[in-house]
Amino acid sequence: AGYDRMTVRTYETSWEKKGGNVEIITALSLAAIFIQPFLRIQARWTVNGAGVVTMNLDVKKDPEFPFLPRFGLRLFLPKEFGGVEYFAYGPYESYLDKHRASRLGVYAQRVDAMHEDYIMPQENSSHMGCRYVTLTDGAYALTAAAEQPFSFNVSPFTQEELTAKGHDYELSPCGETVLCIDYKMSGVGSNSCGPELLPQYRLEEGQFDFSFSLMME
Repeated sequence: AGYDRMTVRTYETSWEKKGGNVEIITALSLAAIFIQPFLRIQARWTVNGAGVVTMNLDVKKDPEFPFLPRFGLRLFLPKEFGGVEYFAYGPYESYLDKHRASRLGVYAQRVDAMHEDYIMPQENSSHMGCRYVTLTDGAYALTAAAEQPFSFNVSPFTQEELTAKGHDYELSPCGETVLCIDYKMSGVGSNSCGPELLPQYRLEEGQFDFSFSLMME
């Protein structure tokens, strides 16, 4: 399907001022080169006078494509943002099909301590059911929050690094703190050595909205 080599295509961007807010509206799609788009998105960023940025994504998926592994936004923050507080399922990693060892609550951890050091590097340390997550460098704090629960992942490694390396000792930190804010992530089970992922653990919605806010203090 080309999910592993997708690019963002932007078709039109406009902005308007509404009262004390500024809205930036973009029509875009996600697709691999030479393949039709698998997602078409209307993105709306709203910035208010207090500096709070709210994002709303109206997403439509092409039904010809398989279910999505995940959908969200990835941010790169200075590596000094190493303190994490969150209200989600923790303190261990949690996914739709893997969270019985975790419980919903407020937790505080360090970014380095949240990495699950599997012998073969792979997706790890996402937390589902999140209401808010705050990253801090001790002086400033960035918070992502939403009315609807979402998943988040914070790591010193990029997804590309985890994919490229065959052993845990080969991993190299990217020099930044990688924050992923996901509308949803499909379960981590697969039929590589067992049954297919059950439908209730798949992100295969044909249309969905994803909204969250970013606040800097």
